[in-house]
Amino acid sequence: MKCFLFLFNFIAIYSIGSALDKPVQEIKKKDNYTIQRLMLYNKSGKILMEKNAFGWMTPAIRSNENQSLKEGLSGLAKKIGVEITPFHLRGIFTYKFEGLSDHTGLVSYRTHYEAKVKSGEIIQPESKSIRYEWLTVNQAKDSISHPGLKAEFVQMAKQPDKIWSGSFLCVFKDDKLESVRQIEAFYTLNK
Repeated sequence: MKCFLFLFNFIAIYSIGSALDKPVQEIKKKDNYTIQRLMLYNKSGKILMEKNAFGWMTPAIRSNENQSLKEGLSGLAKKIGVEITPFHLRGIFTYKFEGLSDHTGLVSYRTHYEAKVKSGEIIQPESKSIRYEWLTVNQAKDSISHPGLKAEFVQMAKQPDKIWSGSFLCVFKDDKLESVRQIEAFYTLNK
């Protein structure tokens, strides 16, 4: 029995010592974020659209920082060159992902807020890959190429007095977007 206890303790101590000698594996942080979109209208009722590498869409911030909604959206408006009226919620949409290792098991939210320009002039970014333009709502609908964003925008434009929600699945292959499909029909979050 003494021999067994000695052997057990020896193995336990050796195992702990070996585990301490191994380098600590770095844990990769999951990319969990929210996209906050600003549906910004001017005095003539046109909406500000941003053209970037992903196509046309409403301006947005990708947020996983410790900031309030007001700080984030006001900061975005300031970067664009304008001051905005108080904003209000237009939609909260859920995105799930397939085929992206850093998104496995995560859900990302896309929130849309509406405001009007209070003052200021649009500042075009220094980067030639991004530009802003005022479009009519119909032009904006036609210009959005991302299927999920287009569906969201059309739904919110069709019934602007409601706050909308729904869910989409984005399927990727080799880090490229292959398809987007709606997995939860649109529904309202208010009466």
